[in-house]
Amino acid sequence: MNKGVIFLDYDGVINIGDKKFDGQLNNPEAIMYLNKFCNEFNFDIVVTSSWRRHPNYKNMLYDAGLDPKIKIAGCTIVSHISREFEINKYLSDNPDIIEFIIIDDYIVSGDLHKYLVHTSPSKGFNKNKYIEAVSKMDILYNKRTHK
Repeated sequence: MNKGVIFLDYDGVINIGDKKFDGQLNNPEAIMYLNKFCNEFNFDIVVTSSWRRHPNYKNMLYDAGLDPKIKIAGCTIVSHISREFEINKYLSDNPDIIEFIIIDDYIVSGDLHKYLVHTSPSKGFNKNKYIEAVSKMDILYNKRTHK
């Protein structure tokens, strides 16, 4: 089955400000827009955040309000090389992924840059970034939505 995914960072996206890791995510607006986007485009989530090392990284999202119908497909490897390497490795290991975007406050480079929705660490994934993500779907995949 062909599918789409969001490569998702936590800090600066769904966890904003100078908050230290405590297992709680603090940006309900980001979760709301993440739910909206995933449901609209039928996307799964792949976690790229350093929080993926925590055994409850999936439950953290659901506990923060992620729609339980949205699948968290897993996470990228921890390579200590680069985020780009980790995402490219995930894509090469999962050839059924035909559409993806990256939501991150880190600037990915190279071929992946055009898939990036770059967030501000103090604002995260907000309405404007949701609109940008929807626009990227149209630009990258000719997917128009009217929701």
